[in-house]
Amino acid sequence: SFQAIQFKLADMATRLDAAEMLILKAAWLESNDLPFEKEAAQAKMYASDTAMDAAIEGVQILGGYGYINEYPMERHMRDAKITQIYEGTNEIMRIVIARNILGKRKK
Repeated sequence: SFQAIQFKLADMATRLDAAEMLILKAAWLESNDLPFEKEAAQAKMYASDTAMDAAIEGVQILGGYGYINEYPMERHMRDAKITQIYEGTNEIMRIVIARNILGKRKK
């Protein structure tokens, strides 16, 4: 239904805005010469997971058209997936975050 799609879009927009805020926080910390390793890892992990989730939802909304090469949604899903892998996998980001929370920073 149209309302179900509206809910999906609202959730995607909210998560994308939250990801942007995490990115801005990490950038602010770095630009002010403050520790930012945890925040950068959180931003990378959350933003890439959010991008992948949004792409999957987009494919779901479009149905079969979401998988066809002629439509950009299929490319968006591939592009989102690579963000979870390059510059450190999200599993590595979770290790970085956990080490920072537990006070066990890698030296």
